[in-house]
Amino acid sequence: MYEEIRKRVLVAAQNAEKANLCKSGGGNFSMIDRDKGLIFITPHDTDRFTMSCRDVVVMDMDGNIVEISDGVSPSSEKLIHLEIYKKRPDVMAVCHNHAPYTSVFAALSMEIKPVLTEAMMFNCRCPLAPYGKPSTMELAENVVKTLGDKGVAAVMERHGLITVSQKDIEDAVRKSVYVEETAKAYYRMANLVGLENIHCMPVEEYDKLIDMLKIK
Repeated sequence: MYEEIRKRVLVAAQNAEKANLCKSGGGNFSMIDRDKGLIFITPHDTDRFTMSCRDVVVMDMDGNIVEISDGVSPSSEKLIHLEIYKKRPDVMAVCHNHAPYTSVFAALSMEIKPVLTEAMMFNCRCPLAPYGKPSTMELAENVVKTLGDKGVAAVMERHGLITVSQKDIEDAVRKSVYVEETAKAYYRMANLVGLENIHCMPVEEYDKLIDMLKIK
């Protein structure tokens, strides 16, 4: 059952790997059916190019397994997904990955600053979520608190990147791509002139542009 949404989650995960946001088995992706109260999440440490869409695990909002294939288990970071869906009823999809340039800033405990106008695609805000041990409620709560009521992207300290979408899983991955491109430019700028010499346009000015261009 639920083949269509499972396929979308799998294809989005595959596209994220093709975009170099993650490596085989790394990262996790999910989408929710709010009407049914069901979450469709990639399995733990499974090659997404050899797995079937039926290996995408179906859970309810409490993390109980509704459908699962033999030999797989839900992502080890399922708590992050569950907490986001519970605390943010506007969110329809979650993308967690280890994008290489963003991960540099994660390792340095730094946010991603909006050095490019493309940062408008993730609301020009990618703050730092404090470190929490992987697969723990502490980590999930840190991420949820950092995203707040409207955030769509956050650097996970010493870990990676998380983006959420009010639309679908394809958009959540797309936001991660824009964060990573911004992080790449930020990294290269720092190499050229030093972090202390990088100046960004105030986010308030970006907010005006976002409103004018009707970016969502």
